Amino acid sequence: MASPLQNRLVGTLILVALAVIILPDVLDGEKAETLEEFESIPLQPQQNTKLQEPQPIPDDVSKKLAERTSQVDESEPEATADTAEPLDEEALAETALKAPPREPQEFAADMDAFVIQLGAFSNRQSVEKLVTQLRQKGFAAYSEQAGDLTKLMIGPDTSRNELEKQLTRLNELTGLQGKVVTYKP
Repeated sequence: MASPLQNRLVGTLILVALAVIILPDVLDGEKAETLEEFESIPLQPQQNTKLQEPQPIPDDVSKKLAERTSQVDESEPEATADTAEPLDEEALAETALKAPPREPQEFAADMDAFVIQLGAFSNRQSVEKLVTQLRQKGFAAYSEQAGDLTKLMIGPDTSRNELEKQLTRLNELTGLQGKVVTYKP
């Protein structure tokens, strides 16, 4: 059995523990919570201005439009893929765009040379197909690896003007916007 002194000590410890736990809550009083008010966002903004009223079309403009539409109606219907005649491949080969005939020139290493960069592509196989197509058309096409990309190049040439003249033909042929850059062998 426990002695009366031990009982008193245990009882005192329990009372002190309860006082330490409960008294701070009692002495603090009523707790005030700060509530922040949130502004609500409206679902639809309010408009204070009116929309501009449509203006009537002036008589001279409406007459011009009527003339243009009557001219379009009188002309032949536009050819579509369904109504157009099939193309003759031989005639197409004769009229196809080709590079101008040029003689290869030797140039010294200290002269400036230029090339056309048609683009940089991630698919090497498609670049090689374009290179073969351009070579068949007479262009001096080649590919150049630059990291993960493959550049499609035309040239080199010592005449920047000659290469700039070829840009329009290359754009018609490939649909790519090339640019003339300096050649770095």
